Amino acid sequence: MFIDSDDIKKVIPEVVKIRRHIHMYPEISEQEYETSKYIKKCLDEIGLEAKIIGDTGVVAMLMNNPEYPTVGLRAEMDALPIEEETNLEFKSKNKGVMHACSHDGIVATALGVTRLLYEHKDELKCNVKFIFEPAEEVGKGAKKLIAEKVLENPKVDKMVIFHYANSEPIGMEIQKSVSTATLGRVGIEIIGKSSHWGEPEKGINAISVSAKVIDAIDKINIDLKEKMQFVLGMGTINGGVKNNIMAENVKLEGTLRTFCEENFEYVLTYLQDRMKEIEEETNATIKVTLISHLPALINNPDLVKMGSEVGKEIFGDRFVLGEKPFLAGDNAAYYFRLVPGVRMVFFAEEENEQNWPLHNGKFDFNEDIFPYAVCTLYNLISTMD
Repeated sequence: MFIDSDDIKKVIPEVVKIRRHIHMYPEISEQEYETSKYIKKCLDEIGLEAKIIGDTGVVAMLMNNPEYPTVGLRAEMDALPIEEETNLEFKSKNKGVMHACSHDGIVATALGVTRLLYEHKDELKCNVKFIFEPAEEVGKGAKKLIAEKVLENPKVDKMVIFHYANSEPIGMEIQKSVSTATLGRVGIEIIGKSSHWGEPEKGINAISVSAKVIDAIDKINIDLKEKMQFVLGMGTINGGVKNNIMAENVKLEGTLRTFCEENFEYVLTYLQDRMKEIEEETNATIKVTLISHLPALINNPDLVKMGSEVGKEIFGDRFVLGEKPFLAGDNAAYYFRLVPGVRMVFFAEEENEQNWPLHNGKFDFNEDIFPYAVCTLYNLISTMD
């Protein structure tokens, strides 16, 4: 199938309509109740029996033959707690919530692919399980659905996932091996000693110590950048109780991202050692905590080969087989530990406009990518056996 085929032309208006509806009514992680109902309604209209699992996840099965292998197609569905700042006609109607990571487009695309696969089911040599995953943004969705046995009954033999980005013109990329980073949510607690600012010599200022901690983190990023690709950064800092009281406690929270477990452990240990040095220097207590941890997502080489062949067919020289992984994370890594899978990224830069990054209140992407993405996913899954 090609992007200018009648089947593709017929389904794209529906994809756009679904994307814009979901964009207008975003729901944050683990609260996707209306989104899941809407997805279920769309699946029912296609002709598939859909059910809600894990509170707000949705799954539907296209069963052709029990002897055929089953391919899983995953789509994320949660939005972010971000106030939308675009001027889109279909701007979010839910205050403080926005689809700023393209999950609206991912759900819409998956539903478009679902319709095509259903209409051509007699031509398939596989079964397809359509998995709409909640709570991806907080790293909980995959584990929740795995616990609900989403990869079983029937067993999922291969898995396909995809994402959108607006950092490059319309195109596609698959990583040869590692696709997304090993990442951890890191907490740092600084415990000093409170005192009235009239007697500063009697206290240990946790805010001053936090400045040393932040400087140390910046230096770690500089010192180790030649050794490995990684990011260590703090996203929040909170501390102090009153203007005339020396702060006793400051808490920072951030992220550590690397491309393998070995490097992750190396940087985390390096950070802990540097914090011990600051402890000795300031007499404060500094506790480093790994709050959560997500493994790297690794593509299966056979599926990379299949995906690359389809990508070249659809995108030509705008397809890239990438060597460098993305420093983003994806909890689909938990699926890929159990089932061979492939992750692909579709680029959708808005032409002649400023493109704002993922997780920004002005984020948007070029809907012209839809026929390319739908066609690629359909062609890949329909050739699996």
